[in-house]
Amino acid sequence: MNLSKGAKLVCFFASLTLLSVNEAFARGRLHIRVPDWMEPYMAMFLVFTFFGWLGLLVTKPRGVPVNQLSRIKTSPLVNFLRVFTLTMFMMFMVMLFAGMVLE
Repeated sequence: MNLSKGAKLVCFFASLTLLSVNEAFARGRLHIRVPDWMEPYMAMFLVFTFFGWLGLLVTKPRGVPVNQLSRIKTSPLVNFLRVFTLTMFMMFMVMLFAGMVLE
């Protein structure tokens, strides 16, 4: 894994976390509101997605891009982490859109 790609990924997730709790961002027009009871669940799915993605980047075969992992034969651990990461991300997105409807 290239160090700059890893640094970009960490900065991306850190910015998502920091922007979600920033009052100035909450008052802007880009703020997406969800009910308060959903916030811990959404944070949990986001953290699980982050750690699943990191695990996937560590265990994937060298020289194979992440978007090509479904086309090659990999170990069961890599396949589990790929499916886990996608599942957690999809559950996060479903809760995000459901929260926008409920708000």
